[in-house]
Amino acid sequence: MAPGLLEAAIFFQGTNLIEDSYYIHEYDKVFDESQKKTLIEAITNLGTSAFGDSIQNFAMGGHVVFLTSNKVEVPNGESIPIIMYCIAEKDTNKKLLTESMSTGLFQFVNRYSYFDITSKNIDKFKDFKTRLAKIFKGLIKTKDKATYLHHNKEVEKIHRDGYASRSVSLHGRY
Repeated sequence: MAPGLLEAAIFFQGTNLIEDSYYIHEYDKVFDESQKKTLIEAITNLGTSAFGDSIQNFAMGGHVVFLTSNKVEVPNGESIPIIMYCIAEKDTNKKLLTESMSTGLFQFVNRYSYFDITSKNIDKFKDFKTRLAKIFKGLIKTKDKATYLHHNKEVEKIHRDGYASRSVSLHGRY
């Protein structure tokens, strides 16, 4: 299968404000809901204390969890961290994914007011899923992408094998 983005979420103070998954099959899910809750709690603790605004990632088997954070400025002058995480397969384009995450979180924080974010009215953020899908376009794992990449690998293999057998026959002549 083709590498790709499997999940993306933006959460604030332990609450997922927006969450989307891009699994081709339900059985491909990396975490069940209780594992995801534990992961989110751990990410919240790490994201708010360990690395500030920088993007970090850690591998788990064949997957990588990416984290980035931004700040929500509230009227009293305080800045409260907001965190985005993505789960992707290991061979996913890390540079493109991290750039897309930064863009997505920046747009989210600038699209919604501090009141919207701090009130955690999840229904308010549903339309942002469409924007995330556009931001992550080309990274999301899809059946078409998997079929396309598999086809390209087969074509490359045929070309390699074809060239290899030609070179062998050429060497046999001399």
